[in-house]
Amino acid sequence: MTGFLLPNARLAPREQPRANASGLPPVTILIPFYRETEEILRRSAGMLPSLDYPHDRLSVRWLVDARHPEDVSAAERVAASARAGFGGELRVVAVPSMTPKAKALNHALREIDDPIVGIYDADTVPDPGQLRQAVAALDARDLDVVDAIELPEAGGDLVNRITLAQSAAFFGAMEYVNRRTGMHMLLGSSIYFRRKALSKVGPLREDGVEELYEWAVRAAAAGVRTGRIVSFSYGTRTSVVGPALRQRTRWIRGQLDIGFRSLRGAPLPARPRTAVALLTLSLLAQLSVLPTVAGAVRYRALRVPAAALLAGEAMRIRSVSRDPVWEVLRVGSGWVLLLPFELLESASAWRAVWELATGRDTWHKVRPETGRDTA
Repeated sequence: MTGFLLPNARLAPREQPRANASGLPPVTILIPFYRETEEILRRSAGMLPSLDYPHDRLSVRWLVDARHPEDVSAAERVAASARAGFGGELRVVAVPSMTPKAKALNHALREIDDPIVGIYDADTVPDPGQLRQAVAALDARDLDVVDAIELPEAGGDLVNRITLAQSAAFFGAMEYVNRRTGMHMLLGSSIYFRRKALSKVGPLREDGVEELYEWAVRAAAAGVRTGRIVSFSYGTRTSVVGPALRQRTRWIRGQLDIGFRSLRGAPLPARPRTAVALLTLSLLAQLSVLPTVAGAVRYRALRVPAAALLAGEAMRIRSVSRDPVWEVLRVGSGWVLLLPFELLESASAWRAVWELATGRDTWHKVRPETGRDTA
């Protein structure tokens, strides 16, 4: 998911007109929770009062798996204490299934009438003004969907700073693809839709793990206009290498699956076809780097290709690190160690290929689950 070897494009913040409070539409925000701890529930509840948007026009729905009554009870308990400090509606919705997340989102979307719908991850804490900025961007830029930039919390230990560097590199690569193709590929959270766009494109696909990436391909083919706002959302920090790599296995598996399906299936229009091809080629390049570097130790003929791969990626990382938009992340030495981390991620990519080939649909998760030791 790093956009390996893809050129970096700097993100250019746009000035958005501040939306007049009297003209702001009602918004529903969906937040899926799958086996999350009460700490994550409280984190989500804690960000609600800070949202710079008229709370009487906000409806927040926590989606919880009905197959786990203890999770529903925990969500109801935290929501009950959170409502006093939040002027909007906060509702716990027990959904039939949360595996994958798209099933929960589709179930909830069928019952939403508000013209704007937002989707956050369980641990997402957006910038307080992000929702208002997104609504203003939808109108000012005549868009149907916008997303923001979601990252782990800034700073932290070395592992978190490496994953911050990786996220920044991925967003830089995505920005390049977006400019190269004239379309915008969505990621998984901090996304704001016009409800009519969801109706036009159809439901999220329920047999994969990168449902919004796949939806964006269909949206582009349907003529839906998408874009990004340069506003940050922050998830929890990542402090352990193993879970971080396993999570990337899930992301890579989903992106490879969508890439192969899209390129082998019914012909796509030129823009989404080019975008999917570029991102899939990047993943294939990352698959190649580990065996090429390992083989170069023994085979002289592989040394020049291995050096070229590493030098090209190092130059890309340097370009990303010089983009001032990322200074707030406090990455520091994480930039230096991103390339070795990408070599480890190449192993995760090969595991993703194995899971695809054997039909395994493992849900690799980076945060502790409810009921498990969180020490």
